[in-house]
Amino acid sequence: MDDEIAVTEDEGGWSELPDLLIESIYSYLNMRDRYNCSMVCKRWYDAFYLPQSWSVFVFDERTLTRRRFNYYSGWQYTLDHLRAQMCLSTVGSFFRVLIFAPMTNFYNMYEFMNMLSFYAEHHNAKEKCTVSGIGEHIHTLRYQFPCDLLARFEEDQISRLYGTGGKLLEAVKRLMGNLKKLRHLELTDLLLDGTEAKTLLDDVATEQCLILRTLSIVNMTKSTCPIIHPGVFINLQTEQVLEMSPQNLSEELVSLLADSGLPTLHLRQTEHSPPSPPPISPKAWSQATARNPRLRVHLSLTSLRVEREIVWQERAPVASILYDCPFSKLEAELLNRTLEWYRETLQLFGHVGLPRFTTPKSFIDRTDPFLLMMVKECPRLNTLILRERVSTCTLLLIAEAGRNRLKDFYVRRNAVIMRFDWPISPEWSEEYQQWLKKCSQSYEATESAISDILGKSWTMLSDKEFVKLWPKMY
Repeated sequence: MDDEIAVTEDEGGWSELPDLLIESIYSYLNMRDRYNCSMVCKRWYDAFYLPQSWSVFVFDERTLTRRRFNYYSGWQYTLDHLRAQMCLSTVGSFFRVLIFAPMTNFYNMYEFMNMLSFYAEHHNAKEKCTVSGIGEHIHTLRYQFPCDLLARFEEDQISRLYGTGGKLLEAVKRLMGNLKKLRHLELTDLLLDGTEAKTLLDDVATEQCLILRTLSIVNMTKSTCPIIHPGVFINLQTEQVLEMSPQNLSEELVSLLADSGLPTLHLRQTEHSPPSPPPISPKAWSQATARNPRLRVHLSLTSLRVEREIVWQERAPVASILYDCPFSKLEAELLNRTLEWYRETLQLFGHVGLPRFTTPKSFIDRTDPFLLMMVKECPRLNTLILRERVSTCTLLLIAEAGRNRLKDFYVRRNAVIMRFDWPISPEWSEEYQQWLKKCSQSYEATESAISDILGKSWTMLSDKEFVKLWPKMY
């Protein structure tokens, strides 16, 4: 019994953890789990009110709500205003990052946004408001609208998309205007009409045009609608991030971004984006590159339910092309277009996620020669991601062509076939040909040879590992 007590005492000490470590633990938990942890001991109860524990606040479907019975809809979760006021009065001044997750109860979101805005507007008027410091230190705002919440079937994902608007949109605009120290803004899937989109960022452009560092406005509109607001934030180049959708890009905006010195423009498409917005003219891209040689464009497509194609920007200084679509095939035409337009600037190319189609095994029907040509003729290419069928011999040739340059080379093991199926090249010596044939006979030999070529340990990825893969684009 004494030994058991001694072991228990040695394994204890959770109450003696430093504040920094407890704050870090709390930052990974939601509000309910934080409250449960605060019941462990007095030490953890005190840590519950530390500033770092509440630096990131996520408002979702159940945050600060209580159950209420509706005669027509049954039990529902509605915002508890008293609980929200108590939360804001105690820890609201600690908020640094404010995230509104996709949710179906718009009333709760609308009410909470208005509460935050009211306290931010009256933080100096002590006779009207008992809460001070709300919104004064928030530097990041993320808001995503669940535009496909009413679509029940996959074929309805496009035809039944709903955008935000009305009172909820007014609450979003009011909140953005009251966050005077906003540095990072992310608005996703608002799907507004053209008239609403052109005035959405008016207050932000007025208040934060000099301090905003990153801006992400993905799918701001349902259809093509050029906007100019991103061009007035002159300090976006500090953090090197401007993320938007192609339907909101225009030649005037490209010109403004070139004059501002922006180094990175991420054109992001999703399954909610319009299928084919018009691209920017090659002349506009050439002029922008001449005025801003640092400018690099990154193209990405994320579409898990419907087939989409990237909106190609001819002659743009594209550095990355990344697909996350199970229906997108790697075709020779795509690789030829990439080589023709982005030969000198391309740094990353690949498809992530698992495909939902079959690929041919025959060498004639595959794109292996085009992949090797891209690696040879793109001098800046340092990241390549392959998920479709290739042979072990192709992998060896690609690694050899990208020696001392290909830093990240990701290949899905289930798509690799063990074959020496390339036609004999007159440039190959007899010794090199025998080496290729020998190393192509097994996965282990291929991985060992590529590890020697790249100068580091290299292995193919299983499907579980490949699904988790998401490279850093910039």
